[in-house]
Amino acid sequence: MHRMMNKKFHMILCALFVMIFVISGCGNAGSSSDSSAKPASSTKEEASSDSDTRTVSTVKGDVKVPANPQRVVVNWYVGDVFTLGIKPAAVMGWKQETMPFYDKFNDMPNIEKWETEEIMKYDPDLIITYDTKDYDKLSKIAPVLVVPEDKMTSLERIKFLGQATGHEDEADKAIALFESKLSQAKEKLNSDIFKDKTFSIFEDWGSDSYGVYYETGSRGGTLLYNYLGLHKPEKLNTLVKESGEGRGSLSYEVAAEYFGDYVLWFKKEGKESEYAKTKIWSSIPAVKNGHIIEIPTEYAGLFYYSDVASMTGQLDYMINKLLNQAK
Repeated sequence: MHRMMNKKFHMILCALFVMIFVISGCGNAGSSSDSSAKPASSTKEEASSDSDTRTVSTVKGDVKVPANPQRVVVNWYVGDVFTLGIKPAAVMGWKQETMPFYDKFNDMPNIEKWETEEIMKYDPDLIITYDTKDYDKLSKIAPVLVVPEDKMTSLERIKFLGQATGHEDEADKAIALFESKLSQAKEKLNSDIFKDKTFSIFEDWGSDSYGVYYETGSRGGTLLYNYLGLHKPEKLNTLVKESGEGRGSLSYEVAAEYFGDYVLWFKKEGKESEYAKTKIWSSIPAVKNGHIIEIPTEYAGLFYYSDVASMTGQLDYMINKLLNQAK
């Protein structure tokens, strides 16, 4: 009996020893795994972060963006993004056949409303916008690059976006092409025919709407005034400075006072100009001299944006029209 008790006691001791060994072994294995995995994971993430992102200085401070963004969502600057060779996940922008990048819109999702819920559907890894309000609103979805229109020129903007997205070479090529054509255009316009002449951009919205609408930025205004260095009529220039608005409406009664020596006159689809049928119209010097350059409705897309690709196309179209008008 004594022997049996010793045997049982011995077996119990062995069992306890085995249990302690196993538990100790498992605990050490778990401890070893945790201590080695956590630092390795952390180091990997930090290395990945350093190599796969770049820090971009913006009007909203430094922003970390993907080094090679794959799912870009963009609103107003669609032309810049297309020109850089980026295929966006979705865009918010109007498209029309005469845009130089029109084919890039093929099979491209269009965002109907620039709102958080709508943008989230496209799982962006980078958002490009002109509106500073978008930064706080959309930063929880993805990094946001804000480029206000009044903070950079068109050339500075595409250069900035090229650097920010790793497409600087594409930006440089687009800029070089534009500057080459711009230089040629200035030479053609540097003649006595256009010396000291003034230029206006108008569209007739009807007497029951905006009247005659003037433009100095879009509709070729950025190219005309900022890059070709052509001049607005003094009265229009004063209006823009005093109002702080680059676009606005003029009544039929006063619009003639703001016409330049040459006028880019944008036509509306399926509608004749009511203003062009008035007595005032026929008395305007630009009209009498045959210096009204009509822009057909189908070319509205070419003049819609002010990105480098659009302005390059505008140069070709506008210079040919001006030179033919001068003849």
